[in-house]
Amino acid sequence: IQALAYILAAGSTLLGFELHEHVHSARWKVKTLADSVAVPATVTRSTIEEQCALPAPRIAETVPRLSSEREVFVISANLIAAKKEFDGDYHLVLEDPVTHLHMIAEIPEAAGKAPKVYLDKFAAARKTIDKIAGAPGVLGKTFPRPVPIEITGLGFFDDEHMFTPKGMPANCREIHPVLQVRLLEPRLLEHQLL
Repeated sequence: IQALAYILAAGSTLLGFELHEHVHSARWKVKTLADSVAVPATVTRSTIEEQCALPAPRIAETVPRLSSEREVFVISANLIAAKKEFDGDYHLVLEDPVTHLHMIAEIPEAAGKAPKVYLDKFAAARKTIDKIAGAPGVLGKTFPRPVPIEITGLGFFDDEHMFTPKGMPANCREIHPVLQVRLLEPRLLEHQLL
């Protein structure tokens, strides 16, 4: 039991250090819109398949916003799992209803350094997820039946993780931050993908 306590203490110390470095990095500012980006008013309809096909750039925590991360996308997908990350983000696992490819979308906490207009959007998007699933916890929840949703947010390339998060595509592409979540009826989802 004492050995287990040492392992847990070391793990939580490492997690705390990694989390501290993560939330104070250039990529954290990109993820949360705290980097003073001008978010375009126009949106581009896309699919998970298209996002997963993008070439993966070399990413490190020190890399500022890339030109490919200045575009707002609208994607219709099935929500198959949700959890609250240790950094406070809602981690959504999305599935393409046609190809069954997976992708991650994340909604930051509404208490950061982004302009208030975006913090309000984060709060509203999280409220929609709460209505669908109840507030997800750190253990997460998987949905027995996929929930058709439409998300709007900026494209983002994450760096590779020591342990690949559930839903992460090979190119580490995400929608992060999510600015809006809209629940779709299953028939509307099928119609939008025709």
